[in-house]
Formats: sequence, C-alpha cells, structure tokens
Amino acid sequence: MSNEVTYKDLIAFHPGSYVEDIVDDLNITQAEFAERLGTSPKTISKIINGEDDISGDIANKLAKLTGISLKTWMNLQTNYDIKLMEIQNQKNDDEKRIGRSIDFSYFKKNEFVEDKKYNIQEKVSALRKLLKVSDLSSLYEFNSSVSYRNTQDFSEKSIVNSNVMLELAIDEARNATDNKYRKDKLEQALPLIKKMSLEKPEVFYPDLEELLLDCGIVLVALPKLTNANLNGATKKFKNGSVLLLITDRNKKSDIFWFSLIHELGHIYNNDFYSDYTDKNQYEMKEKRADKFALDFYISQSSYDDFVNKGDFSKDAIVKFASDSKILPSILIGRLQNDNYVSYRNKTLNDMKASYSIVLTNNN
Repeated sequence: MSNEVTYKDLIAFHPGSYVEDIVDDLNITQAEFAERLGTSPKTISKIINGEDDISGDIANKLAKLTGISLKTWMNLQTNYDIKLMEIQNQKNDDEKRIGRSIDFSYFKKNEFVEDKKYNIQEKVSALRKLLKVSDLSSLYEFNSSVSYRNTQDFSEKSIVNSNVMLELAIDEARNATDNKYRKDKLEQALPLIKKMSLEKPEVFYPDLEELLLDCGIVLVALPKLTNANLNGATKKFKNGSVLLLITDRNKKSDIFWFSLIHELGHIYNNDFYSDYTDKNQYEMKEKRADKFALDFYISQSSYDDFVNKGDFSKDAIVKFASDSKILPSILIGRLQNDNYVSYRNKTLNDMKASYSIVLTNNN
C-alpha cells in the first residue's frame, strides 16, 4: 500500500507519512525509531506504508516522543479515514455514472452477459466481472501500455467506452497463443497481406488471422460499441505476444485496410507504449504509423504522379489501382482524406465494400 491515496482532486494522507518524516529528520532507522517508541519495527513499517492505522496506544506514544499532542495524532488518523470514505463515495458515484454511459444492450446482444434486466448496481457488478477490474473508475484513464487509433478527439465518454472495448479484446487475446511476436515473420507476411486486400473478406479474414498468429499477433475483431470512437489498438503482453484489435466502426474496405496496416505499423515500429499527456510524442507515433500504412499500398511518388494528372474519374482510379494491384477503394479513401475528391461522391463510394457484417460474424 501507499501512505498517500489520490483520486481525481481528492488526496488522503495517511499519518504514517508524518511518522516517516520524523524518522528521516532524526536520521535513524525505522528499527531504531521503533525501539525509542516502544513498539516493534514491523508495526512502524506498516504504519509508514499505510498498511496499519495509528492506534490510541501508538498515538499516545508518538505524542510523548514528539511533543505533538495526542489529539493531533488521533485527528490525523480520523481525517485520513474520512477522506478515504470521500474517495470511495466519489468512486462509487463515478462507477454508476460509467454504468449509465455504456450501452449495456451491447453486452447482451453479443452474449457477453446474460440477457435479462439489470439495475445500475447490477450493471456495475457485471461490468467489473466481465472486464476483470475491481473498480470501473479505472476506465477513465488512458492505458499507457496500449497504442490507440481513433478518428477524433477523445471525450470522457469516448475514453470509457474505448477502454471497455480494449478490455474485452485483451481478455480474448491474452492467452490465445504462446507465440512471441517476431518482426522478421511480420516482414515476410506483409506482401501476402497486401495480396489479401484484393480478396473478399470472408475469404481473406480466416487466413489473415492464421498468418498474424504465426507472427505472434492475435487479431481480434469486435463489433462497435456506441461512443467508442475507436478503430483499432495494439498491446504487447508479458509472454511476448501482441494484441491487434480492429473494430467494425465505419468499416468500409478502405478504412479496414488502412486501420489494420496502421496498427501493424505500430507493431512493426515497436510503438506499444504512449504517454497521452505528451501530445508531441503521441502525434509523432501516429504519423509514423500513418506513413507506414500509406507507403504500404502506394508509394508517395506514384501517388503524387497520379494527383498531378488531375484525373480523378472512376476509370482513372480503377486503372491506377489495377496497375498498382490494390483495391480502388484504398486510393479513393486516400484521395478523399486529402480533399481531392468528395466524401459525398456516390459513384466512388459505391466502390467501397462494407466489411462490418463479416468482421462481426468472424468474431
């Protein structure tokens, strides 16, 4: 344990932190201090580490040793206990708020939980068990051991729901293989993955799962959860295997393949950990993964040559895609992202197949 407990803007200081300061000021060991106080070194160690309360007897001895009144020592313990209760109450309120912010029907529909009526406390309990967390308030925080891909800024609700999807994927992938991730195998697999993009999803997806698994990468596809603005994520496990999560959010063919290769870019570059408070670092890693995905399909020089011709017709796009051995939708998505063609162009949008149903059925 710790002699300081924090949650949001609430801080509870265990009186052991003040005992620790006194020991430091006296420049003696905890064992020496325990002897002077007339108690055991184990008792002092537990108090300093916040594992034991200061009893009336210890408070009385501390008052005699330090000259700080018995009442003050007892008040320090009482104030700590009160603050802990405030923190717990805040966490309880936040857990209920989280429970209300998550579309619980998602878990029923996808058979993660029993299909019945749940009150808010039952929802919280079911989510704790499902996600294997003791406190749902942890879902408010980014997981620094995960690289996320998201198409828009994360709001609090988005963070919570995105983390729910992450926990579901992590639970599915953590023991899926003993294979350690191997970069050399991934390098060998990349050309095969590029060829797969020309196949129908019901054909390529099982092969893609098997191919990545041989590289030590566990591909998990999950149906989208409302308010989880998450396209994909990666995480490296203790056993050396790697999770690659893909959601079916907006999964037209161009978005699926770009999201997949973007996440493989994170894996290839060993970008598994991100400090989301460091915006520059986060953006640098995202740009590196974006470049990996862009170059995977179309070299920058080839793309520039196509753009400079100024012909963005269906025929021109189909010919370029055929010559480059890629899906036309991949070029269309890039042109739309770069504002060369409109996202509302129905003729081009009709060339984008939807993978959502296939991904959901393969899960």
